[in-house]
Amino acid sequence: MFENLSSPQLDELYQTAMAFRADSREGKIDLGVGVYRDENGASPVMRCVREAEERLAQINDSKAYLPLAGEPGFLGAMTDLLFGKAQPSQVVAVQCVGGTGGIRLALEVAQAANPSVTAHIGLPSWPNHQGICDRLGISIAPYNYLNSDQGDASLTNAHAAIDGAKAGDVFIFHGPCHNPTGMDLPSDQVLELIDHAAEKGVIALIDAAYYGLGNDLDDDLNLLRAMVDRSRECFLIMSGSKAFGLYRDRIGILFAKGADADAAARVQANAQVLARVNYSAPAAHGAQVIGTILTDDVLRQYWREELDTMRTRLSQLRAHIKSISDEHAALHAIWNTKGVFAMLPMDQSMTDKLARDYAIYMPSTGRINLAGLSTSTAYTFVSAVNDLVPN
Repeated sequence: MFENLSSPQLDELYQTAMAFRADSREGKIDLGVGVYRDENGASPVMRCVREAEERLAQINDSKAYLPLAGEPGFLGAMTDLLFGKAQPSQVVAVQCVGGTGGIRLALEVAQAANPSVTAHIGLPSWPNHQGICDRLGISIAPYNYLNSDQGDASLTNAHAAIDGAKAGDVFIFHGPCHNPTGMDLPSDQVLELIDHAAEKGVIALIDAAYYGLGNDLDDDLNLLRAMVDRSRECFLIMSGSKAFGLYRDRIGILFAKGADADAAARVQANAQVLARVNYSAPAAHGAQVIGTILTDDVLRQYWREELDTMRTRLSQLRAHIKSISDEHAALHAIWNTKGVFAMLPMDQSMTDKLARDYAIYMPSTGRINLAGLSTSTAYTFVSAVNDLVPN
């Protein structure tokens, strides 16, 4: 049977990571997979996470299955984080396998509700948005997320895409810190689009993986809450990978809002059935860690301080690159963006040359993980770009 299998193309980010690991040169630079790194190039366990894990190691006395909806303490803590004590009755939550698993669940529920659903995706986008749709057989309607002339996010293009959507379609919104461009629309324009989608009967699917890494955490949470509040029906997926550094623990949450409490309960029931046949039951560790952090005043404060440190480092790194680059045109996207990512005007021949001649690894799209740089390696990177791309 296996002779009938073709060899699929591996995800480019993981190909880039494999090439980086195989390079034996000293001073090599990895700007590929979107993992936060500190000034020393490490992706450390956050202090709040380590202390929560130490507490859990002392008190955990069971490895029995969790409920299908997920770890109750985690679900409650994340709900309180987003909504406080004002949780709408028509919003439900389900634990999922990272943000990716939440997006998969949301799209499967949308497809079950509307087999002819189309997903409207602004390009460039995170590749798994299209990849998941392709696997599910969901039609995709792409539009240009960026203005072709200025290179910034286009409100006009997004409105036109919603105008072209039909009721029951899904429109994918990025939460704060757009992946891969790092370019966000202003909050008031995002809410304008949410209102437009609601008027058209188009379901907002909000992918929020980088909250707190480009803006103050409360500002990001306020925007996400407003996006849910102003939607008639929507999905919001929040990952625990980036803001809590729990990449390998695969923890996320799917919030779903229905027109009323009964509709929301049906969404939750369908999501649980789909989760059951996909992975049977959710994992406990990451959920318990986040639940412990968010329900302890000291650990919660540690977490906020650590997020502030991460966000400040990224902001200062952008300013540093601007100061040493003589405002090179190819690097404009770095200091005009927020969060982990920026997208440079490079093609595969350029990124291949960066890897071959400078030991700098990044995907052929030109998307870089800014956290892969440090104050010192930024000089190497800027110098390589100056050599490679005429100003």
